[in-house]
Amino acid sequence: MSSSPTKLGKYEVLDVAGRGNMGTVYVGFDPFADRKVAIKVCAIEDKSSSTQTTRLARKMFFNEAHLAGTLDHPSILHVLDAGEQDGQPYIVMEYVEGGGTLSPHCSADNLLPIIRVGEIMYQCAKALDYAHRRGVIHRDIKPSNIMLTHDGNIKIGDFGVAQATQSEATQIMGVLGSPRYMSPEQANEDEVTNQTDLYSLGVLVYELLTGQPPFNEQGFSRLMYKILHEDPPPLKDIRPEVPEELDRIVARSMRKRTDDRYKMGNEIAADLALAFRQLKEPETSIPSDDERFAKARQLNFFGDFSDSEVWEVLRASVWESYSAGERIITEGNVDDCFYIIVDGEVSVRKGVQEISKLSKGDCFGEMGYLSKTKRTASIIANEGISLLRINSSLMDRASVYCQFRFHKVFIHTLIERLTRTSEQLVPDS
Repeated sequence: MSSSPTKLGKYEVLDVAGRGNMGTVYVGFDPFADRKVAIKVCAIEDKSSSTQTTRLARKMFFNEAHLAGTLDHPSILHVLDAGEQDGQPYIVMEYVEGGGTLSPHCSADNLLPIIRVGEIMYQCAKALDYAHRRGVIHRDIKPSNIMLTHDGNIKIGDFGVAQATQSEATQIMGVLGSPRYMSPEQANEDEVTNQTDLYSLGVLVYELLTGQPPFNEQGFSRLMYKILHEDPPPLKDIRPEVPEELDRIVARSMRKRTDDRYKMGNEIAADLALAFRQLKEPETSIPSDDERFAKARQLNFFGDFSDSEVWEVLRASVWESYSAGERIITEGNVDDCFYIIVDGEVSVRKGVQEISKLSKGDCFGEMGYLSKTKRTASIIANEGISLLRINSSLMDRASVYCQFRFHKVFIHTLIERLTRTSEQLVPDS
């Protein structure tokens, strides 16, 4: 085995992060940006490999650099740079400190909590929806290509066999991807669409929930036959505590016919948001629909909404209750929800310092809802509170008129918040 390089382009090589069939990943340092990076170097050398194999490896490398480099999403591993040294291509990516892949959690003795698996599926579905709407199909969604960060978020990586749906460039074609996670259309060498990734996501989640793949044949031909013609064992037969809603979402993701499958990742995310509501809220703590409407109708936020529009927002919301001292938002976490306080008071804290207090009718979470950025402050209940957690995926399903009304009030609320913050920063004259 050859020794590690000390430098690749402008990047210093600090350590080996891992080795695989397609390359070696190094921990590097970018002296210009003053940060660690991950550098993946192609493992195939011209002198020891066939010309065809070498060409495919190089194309996969630059394919990943090009397609992943067009994507900018918090749940997709960022490609920062690409280059070539001594005939070997390399890709420079963001470095995820302390991160590991989902693979260890596909073992029956190391399963994640069910709600955690649902959250992972939600993040993946949102990230894939983003990529698909920009014309990029991953084609190799599997546990080893998804990293789990130390703060619980995911990063989808390895776009080596990804396909651009609107490109005149030659695509990497053929039976590609990992056999266990292939969709029926991949197994059949039919046209691949974004629904292929959603099928593979369903297989991945099935494995995370049960510790076993839906089809576990060793022979390639037998495995392909099962993917094309047989249904996997029901999730609840293997892990009875899986909620029915989550079971249905995973099963729909893995339908044989694309017409029976989810069309877009946002549809999965929306159904998961509803499933989370059912998982998190005991029936005894949920107000009736009429009670929810009456409380929401009193809030200033809904002053200009028609009754039907209020109902639409309620259907796109999760009604949550928290006890005094419970944390609602944690500084540094990422999500895309917007909150309206129905009853009670919360504290806004930066570190250990309290910045302000919010009470009935106040809102928070605007920036996360708009851009899914890291939360810049923590929100903690000062007393027993109720609030509406509004999900962006579910709001996308509301009528055009309701969305227009919602975003008009939302923007007005955001402007008011920014104005108040600016006034607090300006000292009295």
